[in-house]
Amino acid sequence: MMYELIDKELGRIVVTRHKRAKRVIARRVDGYIRLTVPDRFNMKNIPLVLRELKPGIMKLKQPSPACITGEDVISTLTFDAHIVRDPLVEKRSLSLKNGRLHIFVPPHTDISLPENQKGIKEAIINVMRMEAKRVLPAKTAFFAEKEGLSYNQIRINSSRSRWGSCSGKKNINYSLFLMLLPERLIDYVVLHELAHTIEMNHSERFWLLLERFCEGKARVLRREVKDYSPNGYHFLIQK
Repeated sequence: MMYELIDKELGRIVVTRHKRAKRVIARRVDGYIRLTVPDRFNMKNIPLVLRELKPGIMKLKQPSPACITGEDVISTLTFDAHIVRDPLVEKRSLSLKNGRLHIFVPPHTDISLPENQKGIKEAIINVMRMEAKRVLPAKTAFFAEKEGLSYNQIRINSSRSRWGSCSGKKNINYSLFLMLLPERLIDYVVLHELAHTIEMNHSERFWLLLERFCEGKARVLRREVKDYSPNGYHFLIQK
């Protein structure tokens, strides 16, 4: 579970628990501050901790922006994105076919320029959003029917802090960046949110339900999701 807040000086702060953390650790990541806290940390102490850590956090350097090169491949559930230098094109164009997204650019394009990095990133994200709208509702419907569950609406957003969420009205939200995970982990996130249509918190009853949905592998998959670092993720999520 993540906890977020906005500080006037530091900006957006995302707090995450980690079972192996023995103290609070602050890092500057992709335009926000990540605080990693011990698993049993009392979130009510966040304001106090921030006051103590703020001088050091203010000195943290911004990480170098993640970039894509002409040799990089970004893989998603349904396609691999490649940059292709094509002497026949005069401006950037796209082709999605047979699981390959070709981003065509003129031969002498300087891909490292910020405007080109931004354009390539937006092109990949737009196709990911389209694919997420096609794939994730279908997966949700499949698993809901299989487990005898019901839900209301499904929305695809661009959340960079969580893969999915479920409201008390059984509205399910998915981040389009979920498409960067392997299919078994995507399925876990879908089942996790569907389990919340029955149990809204992370009680023992919730985990028993989710373990049944995941054939006894829920906690293992949960750790995999937390530890997984998708290819191209940092490039795509940076603003």
